[in-house]
Amino acid sequence: MKKKISIRGILLLVVIVLLTLGLTGCPDINDMTGTLIIDIDDSYTYRVYIDDVLMGTTNWNGNITLYNVPLGYHNIHVQSTAFPYYCIGDTDTIIDCGENYVLITVFCII
Repeated sequence: MKKKISIRGILLLVVIVLLTLGLTGCPDINDMTGTLIIDIDDSYTYRVYIDDVLMGTTNWNGNITLYNVPLGYHNIHVQSTAFPYYCIGDTDTIIDCGENYVLITVFCII
C-alpha cells in the first residue's frame, strides 16, 4: 500500500512541476509582451515600422530597442531617414517573452 502512495505522489509531483514550467513562459501572465532589439547592418538612422506602424527611429549606429512589443508574428520594416540615400530592409520574426534580437540587412539605391 505504501508503495502505491509513493508512486502516486511522485507522479503528482511530476505533473505539478511540468505544469508549472509550462505556464511560466512569461513572468506575468498579464504582460504578454517582449523586448525587441534591432540591429541594422548600416551605420545610419532608420525609421522602424512593426506591422506598418511607426515605432521609432534608430540611433546613428542603426540600433534601437523597443519595449512592450506584443508576442507573436510580426513584420519589421526599416527605411532610411534622409536623402540622397534611400535604403530599405525588412524581415519577419516571432516575438517571445524576454529579449528578442533581429539583424536587418538593408538595400540602398543611391
